[in-house]
Amino acid sequence: MGQTQLKVAKAPDEHVDYEFQEEQSLRRGSTFDVLPYAGEEQLHSRMQDHGGTGGLFLLPVVTTDSVLLKETTMLLMLASLVTKDFTLVDPQVHEETESELFSPLLSLPMEILYQIVEIVYYDETTSSIPANLEKFLKTIPVLLKTFNQLAMRFLYKYAIFTRPHSFDKFLHNILNQPDLGIYVEFLDFQTFTSIGLGRTGRMNQEIQMVTSQTIELALRMCPNLIEFMASENIQDDMDVTVLLMLFNNLPKIQALDFCGASLRALAMAFNELEITGSDMADSDAMSDSALTISLKKGSLSNLFKISFHDCSNLAPSVFEKLLPHFTHLRRLDLNHTSITSSILLSHLPHSCRLTHLSLARCSKLTTKDLIIFLEKHPAVALDSLEWLNLQIDSNVVSPLSDVYLHYVLSHLLASNLKYLNLGGLPVNSRILKLIRSKFEALESLTISHSTVDISDLENFMHENDQIKFLDLTSIKSLDRWKLTNLLKTCYSTNLEAIEFDYKTLYDVTGGNYVRVDAVQTDFRVLGDPQLPQVWKFYDNEGRRAWIYKIDSSDPLYDSIISGNKLNQNFASNLVYYDLETGAKIETKLTKPSFLKYASRKVNCSIGYYNLNNTKKKKYVKGELHELVWPVEFSQRGIYNYYSLNVK
Repeated sequence: MGQTQLKVAKAPDEHVDYEFQEEQSLRRGSTFDVLPYAGEEQLHSRMQDHGGTGGLFLLPVVTTDSVLLKETTMLLMLASLVTKDFTLVDPQVHEETESELFSPLLSLPMEILYQIVEIVYYDETTSSIPANLEKFLKTIPVLLKTFNQLAMRFLYKYAIFTRPHSFDKFLHNILNQPDLGIYVEFLDFQTFTSIGLGRTGRMNQEIQMVTSQTIELALRMCPNLIEFMASENIQDDMDVTVLLMLFNNLPKIQALDFCGASLRALAMAFNELEITGSDMADSDAMSDSALTISLKKGSLSNLFKISFHDCSNLAPSVFEKLLPHFTHLRRLDLNHTSITSSILLSHLPHSCRLTHLSLARCSKLTTKDLIIFLEKHPAVALDSLEWLNLQIDSNVVSPLSDVYLHYVLSHLLASNLKYLNLGGLPVNSRILKLIRSKFEALESLTISHSTVDISDLENFMHENDQIKFLDLTSIKSLDRWKLTNLLKTCYSTNLEAIEFDYKTLYDVTGGNYVRVDAVQTDFRVLGDPQLPQVWKFYDNEGRRAWIYKIDSSDPLYDSIISGNKLNQNFASNLVYYDLETGAKIETKLTKPSFLKYASRKVNCSIGYYNLNNTKKKKYVKGELHELVWPVEFSQRGIYNYYSLNVK
């Protein structure tokens, strides 16, 4: 299930060996100043009415059996160590007591038990991460004491917070059991909110569950953190102490996301931030050397992805200070920031190999330095780019004229480019022909507000089997009739979705669907009939709108073709239960798959089903290819809003 496979034989040399000398110091450091800090914040008095269990974050079962207690202690002490085949191993683990030999599972090696628990942990049928954790919570942890200890590692591995109380419970538990913090590798605030429940803004301020102090304390307790997914919903609760922890004291950190955090107070905190690491690239002679793994405090050599998406208040000097430390960056989102072309050119280390880059809506980019950067900087000029967003607002002056844009694209070395967003830029028929001939792997293209006409688009799509998504928003030469003709022209292509103006798409589909028949070319009586296509309307509350092609294997397709209108938009809020077990029957609701091509935000999360990849040697060295598009559960909540709702 999930992305996990059972591995019994010795694995090849594909996982990182994390048995470094720094490990023990990290463990000791995680509890060094917890008690005085907690006392300062009066956390004990605030948490005294929690209770020992409940919620997603449980405490491990405590036993009075001396042998089991010794074994449990040993397991907790070694739980953060990982072998070459990424399984929990304790070479000194004791034999089970006779009282527990009734279960044949306990006769299996610890490595096998670990992977059994891991298989149960990932459930591809789940509708959300919290739902998956809830199911897991009701199975493995309640079986046996040994399984309970193993389950703790998984329950705390990916910590997701939707409300202040869930974070408060999490912090309470890792303070009571500091070893639980060693298990934590992912902190996710994408879906976090404190709005609602009848609370006022003043009430939220008085509820001191999620503050800069509690977040910083949680970070101290989680020295093995790999991803920190923040958002605008906690921007009030991130000060310079939180930033110092993130950038100076978490050497295993691989991904940081500050999506939408544009508060001026946070911008001031970034101004105060000082990075103490010594791995900063020399601006005069930036290194192109291979990756080196470092677990030294203050090192950011393992930071591969960072997003400042819509962090509009950060000063250019902040990027001058930060960029030189990102020596091994792969994904960089600077959407709607004050970054300048000269800072990119002079401060981004040459050792970076960017696969994803967003410079969308960056109003301070200048023509000359931007051209030089895209053409010559090693971070983007050595055929590494797969995802590039250069979108500008339609009401601002473009830093690239049609001549300069043609020059940049003709000199851009990106043979594996799959996503290209040129929204607002002066794309004409000549540039469209260049894109078709140069970027043969391209799957998603945005040319909104361009000056192309219907004939240019038809020529572009003729025998084009690679393009799956087109954003044609606000192209003045298109109307509902020409758009319908384009759908017929694209009948034999692999085009999956088109984005256009809401009203036009609504008129074409009637707010539901439109049927497209192939242009008849074979007039023989016994000629092979071609199935009609069905293009369905989809919108995000009127902000952006699409039509997407329904596959002929989809039950909805047969329903529409047969004229059964009762089932076309059928949706029910009824909850169904199994008559025999009483368990709730859950159906997984999936959004259309084309949305991954329409995303305008750089995805910085590895994805819930790919957590193990973060520790593979090939991934750390950049040799393991990661999917270009956002994977399941990697973008949710506020991230989806910025990715799919904001124009």
